[in-house]
Amino acid sequence: MNENWQQAVKNKNREELITSGKQLFMKNSFLSVNIHDICKSAGVSRVTFYKHFPSMDDLIFEIQMEILQDMTEFIMREVTPEMNGLMQLESILNLWIEYARVHPEYFKFILLFDLHYESYNSNQDLKQRYAEFIHKNKEQHFLSDALRSGIRDGSLKADIDPFRTAPFIFTSMMGLLQKLSITAIKAEDSYQNQQMPEQFVSMILQYLRE
Repeated sequence: MNENWQQAVKNKNREELITSGKQLFMKNSFLSVNIHDICKSAGVSRVTFYKHFPSMDDLIFEIQMEILQDMTEFIMREVTPEMNGLMQLESILNLWIEYARVHPEYFKFILLFDLHYESYNSNQDLKQRYAEFIHKNKEQHFLSDALRSGIRDGSLKADIDPFRTAPFIFTSMMGLLQKLSITAIKAEDSYQNQQMPEQFVSMILQYLRE
């Protein structure tokens, strides 16, 4: 009983650190947040922080992985076996846009993470752990599965290579949504910028449709 209670407290502290870290990172970016800020927000000690995360980088990587997982679950929520590949792909891309509009701060975070950690020689152990996470979850798999389904059921072109097309769509979509998340929209450009993701999706579907 006592063991279970201690584990529950430990899990609660960890979740509070992740929640507080995410809130502060979304508001101020992780480059301007320190461990003291996170501990104060979570209501825990610095010692407690280090029991769960050896460094600030460990917490940042944890939040990056949590955001990517949350994004994947959100955009896959309406895909069903009854849908053909084209319908799956259209649903995924449209929900992706919706997620970006609801959480623009997540896309800013992912962009900063990529720039700060992927472009520089940061903690190699953490980079390896992150690479294993990406390999295991295959961030482009939700696209690959839809493309393969479309090839099988004839709703998408038969000569598509899912393993090359999926990463292209993923990278292009993320780049567009990240750009829009950090771009100050002028009044005269508002409508055009807001419609840009839908126009991109329309082009992708038109190209891939059989």
